[in-house]
This record gives sequence, C-alpha cells and structure tokens, in this order.
Amino acid sequence: MSVFSLRSQRNGQYKDFTLLEILHLLGDAVNDEIWLPRHEDVFNLSSFREINGSGTTAQPQNWHTEIFAQVQGQSFVSLQHIPAPPVLMVVLNGIVQSRYTDYQLNGNRLLFPFTFNAQDSLQCIYTY
Repeated sequence: MSVFSLRSQRNGQYKDFTLLEILHLLGDAVNDEIWLPRHEDVFNLSSFREINGSGTTAQPQNWHTEIFAQVQGQSFVSLQHIPAPPVLMVVLNGIVQSRYTDYQLNGNRLLFPFTFNAQDSLQCIYTY
C-alpha cells in the first residue's frame, strides 16, 4: 500500500497517509462515493483496489473483505485476521465509520459503543 507524508500547518510535523485514507477524506463517506469532475462518473470507496507499479492489481491474498450480516445484540465482531495498520475500512449500513469515534480496534476485535440491531449490516475491508 502506498504511503506518503503530509506536513501539518498547525504543528509542522509530518503524518503518514495511505491512498485509501485520502480517498476516504475527500470522498462522500455517507454514500461511499467519489465523484469525478463535472459528474462524469461515480465510484464507490469500498471497491478500492491497489495497483502495483507494473499496472496490475496487488496480490489479493493481502486484502480481505468480511461481511457481518447477523450481528444482532452484539457490540463487537471478531475479524479473521489482525489488520495491518493503518488499512482498515469499516462500513456500517453503507456509512464509513471512523476509528476512535465510531469503533475501537483491539487486535482482531472491533468494539462498538452500541449493540447492533437485526437490520444492521457491517462490512470490513483491510490488509493483514
């Protein structure tokens, strides 16, 4: 995953970002969308795939997607693998969630400050 640094205007220190994090910040997290100028097309953030330097997609065994459809009454889910920071995108009912605000990560366990109801659908996309 490509990582690059940007300098903070506030404190002058650098912070590392992945391309997925930047797309998440610039896109419409509520609708899981990135719009091209003049509304030429719309792309879903959750369809993100990294392209390696040769123009082919990155090795798929490093990426993992999990969908949790039956989480009623739970306030946590356990991922099959421990995510490799900082690449983890959590989508609840089509809305991208924010770490530390909407959920906590402890190893392979995602902890939420609420319990899920029967209609909730949770998707996690990450590398490990």
